[in-house]
Amino acid sequence: MDFEPLTPQALAAFDKLYPRILALVQERLGLELGKETCKLDRRQQDLLEDCHKRFGETLRAVYSFGLFEYLVEEMSWLISVLESRGLGKAWGERILGSWTIATHGMVKPPEADELSRPLIRARDLVLRLPGPSLDEDEKPSEDVQRYLDLALRNKRREAAEFGLTFLELGFPPARVADSLLMPALRQVGVFWERNKISAAAEHLATEITRYVIYRIFDSLPRKKAVSFSAVLACVPGDEHDIGIDLMSNLLASEGWSVAFIGRGAPHQDLLETVMSVRPDVVFLSVSQISHLPAARSLILGLRERTPDIPIILGGAAALKARTILAPLGAGIAAGIEDGRRIALNRVKAYA
Repeated sequence: MDFEPLTPQALAAFDKLYPRILALVQERLGLELGKETCKLDRRQQDLLEDCHKRFGETLRAVYSFGLFEYLVEEMSWLISVLESRGLGKAWGERILGSWTIATHGMVKPPEADELSRPLIRARDLVLRLPGPSLDEDEKPSEDVQRYLDLALRNKRREAAEFGLTFLELGFPPARVADSLLMPALRQVGVFWERNKISAAAEHLATEITRYVIYRIFDSLPRKKAVSFSAVLACVPGDEHDIGIDLMSNLLASEGWSVAFIGRGAPHQDLLETVMSVRPDVVFLSVSQISHLPAARSLILGLRERTPDIPIILGGAAALKARTILAPLGAGIAAGIEDGRRIALNRVKAYA
C-alpha cells in the first residue's frame, strides 16, 4: 500500500491518546463477549483479548515507523489465528473495526481521518482475501521437515544427533543455524498460527532446539580466546531469544567474551549493563513489529551513552524496519552468519 507518512500531529495524537483508545477497544470487546459468552470457551475469549492488545501495539509501531506495507500481513496473521481456532473471519473484522471506531471516538479530525485511512484500506484488502488453506503451507526442506518431526515428537537426543551430522559433513555451525534450526522454528510458528500444534508443543520444540544448540557448540573444539567482547539481548518486551542465543554461542565458540542477557531485561538495565561491560559490540534482537519502538528507544539510549560501541540488530522486525533503524547507526543482520560477518567488520574498523 502506498501511503504518505503520518503527520507529526497525527502521530502525537495517537501516541498521547493510545491508552484511552485501547480502553475503548477493550470496552467494545467486553460488550461483544458478553453477547457471545455462551458460544465461546475461555481459551477463545482469552485469545480475542490478546489479539486486540497485540494488534494495537503493532498498529502503534506501524504508524510510528511508516510500515504500512506490513499492515496487511499483520492483519492476515491475526485473522488466520482466529479462523483456525473456530472464531471465524467475522471476529477479525470486529477487531479491525473496533480500532477504527475507537480512533475516531478519541482523536479529532483531520488526524482521526489520517489515522484511519490506512487501517480501513488494509482491512478491506484483507477481508477480500481467501484464508490460507491448511493444506497449502509452503513445505519446508526435507532436512528441516525431518528435524521438525523429531523436535515435535520430543526426540531431544535424536534431534541433537541429527544437527550434529551436519557438522560432521563439514557445515559450519552458523550455516546449520541459518539453514536448519531457524527455518524449523519459523515453521513451528506457522504451525501454531494455523492451530496445527498447541502453544505447549511450540515451547517444547523451542526448548529442544535450545538443547540442540548447546550440544552443537559444546561439540566444537575450544578456540583460543580473542580480544573481542559482546553483550547480547532481546529488546525489552521481546520474548523470542533463540536467535540471539545462537549468536552468543557462535561468538563464544570463536573465542569472544560474551555476556548473554537474553530476554526480559528492562531498558535501563540494558543501558547500565552496556556502560559497565563496555563491550566491543552490542547485539540486539527484535522479532515482532510491535517491539520496534522499544528497539529504537534502546538504540538511541545506547548512542547517547556509548556512541563508540557498534550495535547490530537481528530478527524479522529489524529486517522490515531496516531503512529506519540503519540510519540510527545500527547494522542489520539477515541471519547468524551475516551477524558474525558484520560484527567482525565493525570491531576491525574500530580497532
